[in-house]
Amino acid sequence: MSEASVELWGFLYEDVERVREEIERLLGVTFRLHESASIGPYYFAPLSEPESDLILRPNLDAGFDEDVDDPDDAFAEPDFPDFGVLLYVERKTEGKPGGGKLSALGATAQLLLVE
Repeated sequence: MSEASVELWGFLYEDVERVREEIERLLGVTFRLHESASIGPYYFAPLSEPESDLILRPNLDAGFDEDVDDPDDAFAEPDFPDFGVLLYVERKTEGKPGGGKLSALGATAQLLLVE
C-alpha cells in the first residue's frame, strides 16, 4: 500500500455540471457547491472508499482576467490545459491511486497526477 495522497483527475469536458452529475452517479456521492476567493466556485463531497475528500472545479484560475491577463495564465492547472474540469481527491487513508470506488472514474476521466 502507498501512503495517503492527493490525486488529480481530469475531464475533457468544460461543463462542470455534467461532470458533477456523472461523478455523483458513478461514486454515489452528493456534491455541495462552495465559493472560495482563492479558487472560485467549486463542489465538495466526502467519499467513504477510499476515505477521501473530493473537490470538483473548472480548470480556470479564479484570479484570471481575460481583458488583462495572458491567455496562457487562465488555467488552474496549466500543465493540463486540455482538461476543462478537474477533480482533486484528497485521500485520508492509504491506498492504490485510482483504487476503490475511484476506479469507476477510469471510463470518463484520466488520472493526471498523484502527489
